[in-house]
Amino acid sequence: GMGGIGKTALAQSIYGDEKVKEHFELTMWVCISEEFDVKVIVEKIIESLTKMRPEPNLQLNTLQSMLREKIDGKKYLLVLDDVW
Repeated sequence: GMGGIGKTALAQSIYGDEKVKEHFELTMWVCISEEFDVKVIVEKIIESLTKMRPEPNLQLNTLQSMLREKIDGKKYLLVLDDVW
């Protein structure tokens, strides 16, 4: 949707709601830049989950495996903000 109409504010309100936090085992909030790079996005998702930045030289398939290990079988909410 158009910028400035409150999409992020609405998502933040839902993301921060106690019922939402109780419902999901994991919550992740990731800002996506205009330049779409899957490896960077996966790194940001892992960082959002672990609060630690993954090693910079890891291959995409390694990062995907790391992410899969963290979320497999869990109920999670992933918000991708600033998607172009």
